[in-house]
Amino acid sequence: SLFATLSILCVLISVIGAVTIMGWTLGTNEAILISILAGFSVDYVVHLAHAYVSSTGRSTAERIKDSFGDMGISVFSGMLTSVVASIPLFLCYLTFFAKFGTFLCFTIAFSWLFANFFFMSILAQANISMKPTKGIAL
Repeated sequence: SLFATLSILCVLISVIGAVTIMGWTLGTNEAILISILAGFSVDYVVHLAHAYVSSTGRSTAERIKDSFGDMGISVFSGMLTSVVASIPLFLCYLTFFAKFGTFLCFTIAFSWLFANFFFMSILAQANISMKPTKGIAL
């Protein structure tokens, strides 16, 4: 859970940093978007963490492989559809929707990147020993 929290924190910092670089200042729209940021950031890390914990693999390498095998395509498909759905929002004339599209795209992209390349890499390096769960979801 510490690694998942660290990954989510990295997403939060990255998204806020990216929109700050774009010149956004804290207003009503940005405050609303930041308040929902953590909820969007959790999804991919939680899915991969659950797949890792519920894996029947005996070694860390087997658990990582099982996690990507079980949830990798689902997580990728979720990311892809969310990013594609945010693209039309870039063209909106209403400020809130245009900013929401940008914000959603950044959040989903950073969340997917950190879940797949940061979180799973930390799990692989930490080499946490776990008893096989026989496929029972926790």
